Amino acid sequence: MNALDALSQAWKGWGEIAAGKAHAARNFTPTRNGLGIAIFWFVIALLLSTAVQSLAVGMPAVEQILLGLLAQGLTLAVLALAIAQSLRFLKIEQPLTALLVPIVYAMGLMFILAIPLTLAGPTFALLAVFGLAWLIYRAARVLADMRQGTAFAFALLCLMVLVVVPNALYMVILQPPSPA
Repeated sequence: MNALDALSQAWKGWGEIAAGKAHAARNFTPTRNGLGIAIFWFVIALLLSTAVQSLAVGMPAVEQILLGLLAQGLTLAVLALAIAQSLRFLKIEQPLTALLVPIVYAMGLMFILAIPLTLAGPTFALLAVFGLAWLIYRAARVLADMRQGTAFAFALLCLMVLVVVPNALYMVILQPPSPA
């Protein structure tokens, strides 16, 4: 599978998800390979976001970039666990990747959209996060055929994971050692 073609198909798929078209799933490849390509584009979006923000505040150390990538990887793993458990709890017969692949593409989009918003002010960057929550809601409605309230709760759960996990990791990493 060509990574550029997969990205193009993902954009088309998200357009169809936003429009509520049931056949939007055909634009994503819900396999390990498809997930790998989605994660590749997610990492590219993260690095692009870091590079642009570095223009405003200075280049972070390589260790900081690597820790940031690790934190996002852990966040993605916790998100995958939350999605898998939600699908299991709701008894939805969808593979994890059917929702995870589109959501990873949406997360990459969030980082790209957050670039100009962050430069405008940190409060504006929240718009990208809420936009991502809306996209997750739409994916739950269209791809997993969840009811409105269930999809809203699912999007809220995913939003909590995406906000809490990076902040918790940040606090754990920066916590000074206690004197013993």
